[in-house]
Amino acid sequence: MAKDIDRLQHAECEYKGITASFDELTRAYILKVYEQGELLRWQAEPSPFNPETETLVTAVFSAKRQKIPADTATIAQIRNESTTTAGITWRYSILAATRITAHGDFALDAMAVFRKTVDDFVGRMVYAPVAIELRSEMSTGAPIHALVEPGAVMLIEEEREGWLRVRQPSSTDTGWLRRKQIQFIDEQHARSN
Repeated sequence: MAKDIDRLQHAECEYKGITASFDELTRAYILKVYEQGELLRWQAEPSPFNPETETLVTAVFSAKRQKIPADTATIAQIRNESTTTAGITWRYSILAATRITAHGDFALDAMAVFRKTVDDFVGRMVYAPVAIELRSEMSTGAPIHALVEPGAVMLIEEEREGWLRVRQPSSTDTGWLRRKQIQFIDEQHARSN
């Protein structure tokens, strides 16, 4: 069982090219959704469905209350009932190939939160089609803060009056550029704005 916990924690899931281990996904869910959420332990037990090839791996956590609204009344009720201790259970199967599926409402909610987080992140991603000068303020006459190389990916931090305050993902340093100077990674998001 300890090996199954370790394998599940290190297994990765992917959505829109963004990968995360199930350990990261589970911990991020607890931190994002719950106030004072804390992972207490991982535990495992043979699956009642296929005990020879499947294990139910559960992340047991505690929380004070939910801090972001749920998409449905059912999920809201489940989150509100988990104010003391709850568990996010993954069904880990090793039959032919490793396969991990959500087992229960918490795991389904964790996957939905992961997808929404990635969607929000990708929606903020832009790239420079040509070299771009980042300005220290929203003005073409403002001092040049940095030079962005063609193809560089940036994240939008703020948008005002046709200007974007952006940063490169690996940095906290930001600068301003005109919105028309960049291209969105997710064209659907670009059309909706």
